Amino acid sequence: MKDKVVFWFGGDFTQFCMAYYFQKKYDCDMYSIVDITNKTKEFFKHQKLISFKKTWYLHDQYDSKLEPDINYLKKFEEKYRINLWQLAINERMFYNFNNFYKFSTDEMLSIVEQICRFYESFFDEVSPDFFITKLTAFHHLELFRLMCKHHGTKILMLSVPKIAHKSLISEDDNRIDYVNDINNVDCEEKNFKDLEKDLEKLSTKKMVKELWDNHASNSMINNMKSLFKFLKSDNQNIKTNYNYYGRTKSNVIKNAIGLSLRKKYRESFMNRNFIRNPDLTIPYVYFPLSIILERGILIGTPYFTNQTEVLRHIAKSLPIGYRILVKEHPQQKSREWRKISEYKDIMNIPNVTLIHHSFSETELLKNSSLVFSIAGSSAFEATFYGKPSIVFADLIYSYLPSVSKVAAIEDLSNIIKRSLKTKVQPNDIGKFLKLLSENLVDFDHFKFMFSDFYRHFYLSGGYLDSEIDENELKLFLDEQKEILENLSIVHIEKIKQHKQHIQKNDIVG
Repeated sequence: MKDKVVFWFGGDFTQFCMAYYFQKKYDCDMYSIVDITNKTKEFFKHQKLISFKKTWYLHDQYDSKLEPDINYLKKFEEKYRINLWQLAINERMFYNFNNFYKFSTDEMLSIVEQICRFYESFFDEVSPDFFITKLTAFHHLELFRLMCKHHGTKILMLSVPKIAHKSLISEDDNRIDYVNDINNVDCEEKNFKDLEKDLEKLSTKKMVKELWDNHASNSMINNMKSLFKFLKSDNQNIKTNYNYYGRTKSNVIKNAIGLSLRKKYRESFMNRNFIRNPDLTIPYVYFPLSIILERGILIGTPYFTNQTEVLRHIAKSLPIGYRILVKEHPQQKSREWRKISEYKDIMNIPNVTLIHHSFSETELLKNSSLVFSIAGSSAFEATFYGKPSIVFADLIYSYLPSVSKVAAIEDLSNIIKRSLKTKVQPNDIGKFLKLLSENLVDFDHFKFMFSDFYRHFYLSGGYLDSEIDENELKLFLDEQKEILENLSIVHIEKIKQHKQHIQKNDIVG
């Protein structure tokens, strides 16, 4: 019997492009769920590049005007052991970050319920063996991933670890499949001087900055092209796609003007009030702010999304003799920085100092006693300088003994005291890097998505509701053949790995 493989296709087209070569190398029944805007949807309805047994369109599956069935939702939660409100409240489009539309409780529950019903009918009909997907950044995709785990469907999720130009395929972005620890990894002896050199090659921060610098939001020409294209559009997504509710043309223009003005006002406030040259000789712990609207916080740390509140907890738990230095993330600029009221709240916390984003993070890491991170890479980079760290989520680098996770806020004080005494062992970092290198995929996802596909089809990311011409896409697939063929091969190898473990468990069982 052939394997049944379901693909999730979104706006970046990475999985679709890979699937074009995957179908040539792996004989299976292929299905797809398409999470896309209306104009791009037309491509999927008529494309002949890939043959699927069946395709579903996510945003055809719900109507927010229907009354939610609370009893159904209760039974769903009990059956799958999934906290639906956790996913819904942390959905960026439902709550707290949406400038265009305020969802009522019934609207949120209605959409969630209908998506749940769709997923249940899908698993009843298909019962897939494998699920190939991008990183699950929205609630509906994370919900599907959790249902796959419940049904025993093996997940091949493409994510970007804390290593530049590489990718990871795994069931969870915070773990390497079938690896519990680094104890049995053999590697050559490392010292911190060697590790600092390694970090220069591995760090993703320079890469991310370059990608954002080339994004449409930083180009007046692409911004104007995107705006003109939007104004000419029929704008039907506001009726059919919950991500676009309330995005009328007038609202989008007003919001863009408002964000631009707020960005300048916030920058002025930061330049006047943030410390540019902090004294690093006085003992301190370092807390870099994470970018808001990111999957790492909203899904990875569902109960620690308020970073100001987390800072208050750290301030309460810190031993006397240490202060907290906080630095804004430079790429928060792409989100028009934070509200000034939030910066003021942070500045008002006793023993906390806000550092200007232009100050060197390397210096802050090197001179710190301990580094905190909600779910970012700074805590990982801190280990290269011999600094212990505390995080609030399971992360890919949580294999390192010097990285401690806060599971319950009541334990924070003890975790801090213990971490301040922790000595980072360079060999542990060497073991982790070797383990990671053996499991990483040679695929630069960010470059493929932003520099290649978005530039070619989406005005460098400025306008996603675009028509995709099949002939143009075929030319693009031909240009990217070597990269995409290799990506399809590593997906097939991952499927084989899952099968081997399933067979092994069957024999043991």
